[in-house]
Amino acid sequence: MFKRTILALSAAALTITGVAQAQENATLTLRSGERVSGQLVDMGGSGFEVRVNGQGRQIATGDVSVIDFSGNTMSEADWAGAGNGQQVVLKNGTTVNGQLFDIGGTSPLRITVKTGSGDREFSSNEIARIILARPSGAAAPATSGLAAPTGNGISVSPRQQWTSTGLTVKKGEVLSFNTSGDVQLSGDAGDIAASAGSKRGTNSAAGPLRNALAGALIGRIGNGPAFAIGNQSTVPMPAAGQLFLGVNDDNLGDNQGEFRVDIQRTNTRR
Repeated sequence: MFKRTILALSAAALTITGVAQAQENATLTLRSGERVSGQLVDMGGSGFEVRVNGQGRQIATGDVSVIDFSGNTMSEADWAGAGNGQQVVLKNGTTVNGQLFDIGGTSPLRITVKTGSGDREFSSNEIARIILARPSGAAAPATSGLAAPTGNGISVSPRQQWTSTGLTVKKGEVLSFNTSGDVQLSGDAGDIAASAGSKRGTNSAAGPLRNALAGALIGRIGNGPAFAIGNQSTVPMPAAGQLFLGVNDDNLGDNQGEFRVDIQRTNTRR
């Protein structure tokens, strides 16, 4: 009887352990073009561990192009619009540039990304895909007269109104901004804006800041009013809450490019 009890407890422990190790469904696209679908278990020194049809498979980190949690496949247009560095694409459309550092936890997985403004953690159920590298035959990045962004700061897409920085600020706190890259505001290849705004000097009549140049980098705290950032190196925060960044434009669907914004806290209050 005692032996049977011990065996039963052991079996129960194994069952609990198996549940704790259950991970997230994902599809890994390899640089070779092969797609591997299964349960993503972990990311370790030897690469990614994936459970495919109940069998474990190790895939070297350098062999992986995309980790997809949404069940979709990147199109040629997606690849053409993607940058050259690693990036995390959230299900809400936000893109975060940074280096994938760790995957752990249980379902949902805990994803750690190193960005220019520090480590950021995401849950796998927030993420559509993680882009690590371009597979063979993927479309090249779109080229135009746009200045390419540099660094590993926050990617601000001109195709969505607001991008979360993940930063919570205090009223009066002064942040420093270092912004690179250009955005194109229409199908006209000459309709270019830097962080200060339109290089033609045009305003956005129906944008969030009607008296500011079109395409300028702007901010918002929570659901508060938009405020100008542009090419200013330091900006005092007008309110307390979560900081969002955006582009001062009213028609986002035909925009291209991106701003890359590195933000630092200055520990200064005005």
